[in-house]
Amino acid sequence: MQDYRPGRGEAAVQAPPHAVFELDEVPTRERYEVWQDSISCIFEVDTARNRREEGFFARVDAHMLGPLMLARSATTEHDWQRNEAVMARDGMDHYMIQLFERGQMSWEVGAGRRELPRDGLVVFDLTRPAVSRTTDFCNLSLIIPRDLLEPQLRQPDSQHMRMLAPAHPTVRMLHDHMRMLKRFADCLTLQQASELLPVTLGMVSTCLNHAINEESPFEQDAIARVRLAAIRRFIEANLANPRLSADWIAAEVGMSRSKLYQLFERLGGVGAYIRERRLRQAMLALVSPEEAHRTLLDIALASGYTSDAAFSRAFRRRYGVCPSTVRREGLAATEPVADPGCVDRRYEHWLHHLSA
Repeated sequence: MQDYRPGRGEAAVQAPPHAVFELDEVPTRERYEVWQDSISCIFEVDTARNRREEGFFARVDAHMLGPLMLARSATTEHDWQRNEAVMARDGMDHYMIQLFERGQMSWEVGAGRRELPRDGLVVFDLTRPAVSRTTDFCNLSLIIPRDLLEPQLRQPDSQHMRMLAPAHPTVRMLHDHMRMLKRFADCLTLQQASELLPVTLGMVSTCLNHAINEESPFEQDAIARVRLAAIRRFIEANLANPRLSADWIAAEVGMSRSKLYQLFERLGGVGAYIRERRLRQAMLALVSPEEAHRTLLDIALASGYTSDAAFSRAFRRRYGVCPSTVRREGLAATEPVADPGCVDRRYEHWLHHLSA
């Protein structure tokens, strides 16, 4: 079966945003450093020195399908780590589902070493630490903001490092769905990609709600994770509330301030988390046509700042651009500008700005 391409006389389609990170134009001795710096947007990585210097390759072919990101990645054998420092730095709150088209992935759990079976799926909760190892591989990653998927999951806080058995029909269906989405992503219009969103979310939630685990390790911190998830939802619902603070949250949820600080320690602290979420909400408001009637001062006040000047300074420190520029030029204003011929690293920016 051949890929579809518009035929003669058919209108050219406006495809979803597409970025390809590749190292062909980078000097051989610099390739690993460029890759390591780029992929640090989500993982710390390491590989043997001889693999860094002899024939090293890495490629990320990413599509933005509305608020979802679907990326095909390939590189040499690696050790991967998503630790507290990485999570505090990027603050990502997404689920990531991976399938391996070539190569293998393994990781350690309390019961021993686990290896992803051929045609199985593995689920990451990017608010949780993870350590894994891969051979030379090519895989597909579907990355979904938590706000979109969590309401449809029966156990939203028990998905991390789930290894889903390929024999289950919903796993096979999601496996095929991810591959078909990637295959035809260049042929979709933006509207079609948007209309496929509920189909994809339904496929993912059905799979995660019904598929059989290859491994379901018991974890001692389950209660803490559930409480943290509930408090994060509470914060999200009160971002515009001027009373939002650690003391107010503790009183409202019936928790000691010290316990609240402990829960948010790995996320950089309660105050830092609130600031990050408010600035992210502000950025989304600035680029939304539905929010065009709001003044910068209105957005500043809703973000917890007493003046638009203080808001502008904080926004510029976070995103490297003024709020007025983002409002004028849209989200593209926050993307790094590269000279022609440089490595395309837009997928890093997209990954950090997925939003429901």
